[in-house]
Amino acid sequence: MNIATIIGILSGTIVLLYTTYSTTDNIAVFLNFEGIAIVVGGIAAATFICYPLKYVLQVVQLFLATLKREDLPIGDYINEIIYLSRKAYTKGELKLENELDTIENEFLKNGLRMVIDNMPIEMLAETLQTRINNTYEEELAKVGMFKTMAKLAPSFGMVGTLVGLIVMLQSMGAGDVAKLGPAMAVALTTTLYGVLLANLLFYPIAVKLENTINQRIVLMKVIMDGLLMTHAKVSPFIVREKLKAYIPQQKWASIIPHDHGGEK
Repeated sequence: MNIATIIGILSGTIVLLYTTYSTTDNIAVFLNFEGIAIVVGGIAAATFICYPLKYVLQVVQLFLATLKREDLPIGDYINEIIYLSRKAYTKGELKLENELDTIENEFLKNGLRMVIDNMPIEMLAETLQTRINNTYEEELAKVGMFKTMAKLAPSFGMVGTLVGLIVMLQSMGAGDVAKLGPAMAVALTTTLYGVLLANLLFYPIAVKLENTINQRIVLMKVIMDGLLMTHAKVSPFIVREKLKAYIPQQKWASIIPHDHGGEK
C-alpha cells in the first residue's frame, strides 16, 4: 500500500472518530449490530443477485489489491518495447525468441510470440484489440459491482431505519415513552452505516479501481502499438516517438534515446 493511500485512510478515520467522539459522552450509541447486519446482509444478498458468484467472492481480494496498487510503470514498458523493436529491426524477428523467457507481462509475451510466428499484421492487430476489449469489459464489470454496492448501501440503511421506526411506534402505542429516544437513535444509525459504507468504502474503491483499469488499458495499447510497429519493421526512432505520446511530457526523460539501449 503506498504512502498516500495510508495517509488518506488514517487521516479520514481519525477525523471521523474524533468528531463522532466529541459529539457525545456515550460512543456506544453509534453501535447497532442489528443495523449492521441489515445493511451488510442486504447489500450482500442484492449483489449476489446482480453479479456472477465469481465476482462477488472477489470483493475482499479486489479491495485489498486496489489499496496496494500504484501507477503502472508504462515508461519501463516503452523502453522494453523500444529495445525489442531495435533488435527486430537490426537482427530480425527470430532473434526476439530469446527474449520471451525474460518477459513477465503475459499480454506482451503472447503478442511477441505472434510477431515471431509471423502472424499477418492485420490478424495480429485484430487479435490484440479483441483481447484489450475483453479485458476492459471484464474489469469494468468489477467496477460496476462496487458502484452498485455504493448505491445499495444507503437504501438498505433506510430499510433498517424503517424497521427501527416500526418498533419505535409499537413502543409508543404501548405507552412506553422512555424508550422512544433510544429507539429513534438506533433506527437512524442504520442510515448512517449505509451512507458511510457507500461514501467511504464502496464508491472510493470503484473510482480507484476504474483509474487502475484505465491505466492498464493504456499500457495494453502501448504494447499493441509497439508490437505492430515492431512487426512492420518500423524504425526504433519512430517507435520511440510514437509511444512517448502515451505518457506525460515530464516523464519523457525516462525514455531511452533511440540510439542507445544496447543488448540486455
